Amino acid sequence: MIVKPFSQKIDPEKVFEIQNFQYQERLLMSDTIGAGTTRLGRVAVSNIGHFFCQKITGTFTSLAIAGDTGFDYLSGQLVDGAGNRKLYNDRIPFSLWLTPGRRRSTAGGTAGNSLFLPIEFEYLFTANSEIQLDVANTSDAANQYEICFHGIRIISDMVVRNRISNSGNGAQVRRSAYQPNRRG
Repeated sequence: MIVKPFSQKIDPEKVFEIQNFQYQERLLMSDTIGAGTTRLGRVAVSNIGHFFCQKITGTFTSLAIAGDTGFDYLSGQLVDGAGNRKLYNDRIPFSLWLTPGRRRSTAGGTAGNSLFLPIEFEYLFTANSEIQLDVANTSDAANQYEICFHGIRIISDMVVRNRISNSGNGAQVRRSAYQPNRRG
């Protein structure tokens, strides 16, 4: 099926209303894990609103004392900080769920996985919580990782109320912009 972008009427007012209360955002988590240790990585989901994660991308190193071996020494368990809910049963090797994946660490070397395919991961993190990642490094050298959570920030109702009450510059923010669409 071919989608025709101008086959439907676009209402700019409705689009702007939606944009005022939700927008795309990326949350970055990065850390260095010492040899043979575990560490809890954290990224805050601020009080601006909820964060609906849609995809994950990331890279990691695979260093050992012998150099860049190409083995996957990092594994992680994703945790929803609101209530410490584990989103995976156990730690998963980073090579199974991060793209573009392993980052070659030696000078002049070729990159590991260079295909960029975001991994689908849909989960709603609540405002004022944290995305946590319990990472283990089984190598005899320190390794790094960077993970980007791609998603939509959904402005919380309290922030919306403050915007409405503080819009003294004549701008009108209609309440229907963040309420469910009711059809009769």
